[in-house]
Amino acid sequence: MHFDIVRQVSIALENHPGALHRAAAELARSGINIQGLSVLDSIDQGVVRLRTDDAPAARRVLEGIGLKLMEADVFEFDLPDRPGRLAEVCRALAEGGVNIDYAYGSSHGSTPRMRMLLKASPIERAKAIFEQLPPE
Repeated sequence: MHFDIVRQVSIALENHPGALHRAAAELARSGINIQGLSVLDSIDQGVVRLRTDDAPAARRVLEGIGLKLMEADVFEFDLPDRPGRLAEVCRALAEGGVNIDYAYGSSHGSTPRMRMLLKASPIERAKAIFEQLPPE
């Protein structure tokens, strides 16, 4: 299976109107494209995970407007948009003793593929398992 390990930026945003706009607008002003997004909300704040075309630049921009962030290496891969393929990947990771810390993804109606971003630990064991998965 083809995959990449990419850098993702996570930020904590206060849960109020305009918070995500501020971060997205600053990234846009700096010419940074958001390629993947996940928002997990709670009462007081949300955790926003961003896959951008330039993680180091995104980090500088977001820190520059006073946001606290974390970075993580995540697996990025495409799956055929069909029932069961994600389950097969999850089973291989579980059988290998790898935990899926979080994942998010989406398909687009015009393509038969689903783009996934997945954080797993331990990462080296997960990488070895991904390398053994059959190609699509």
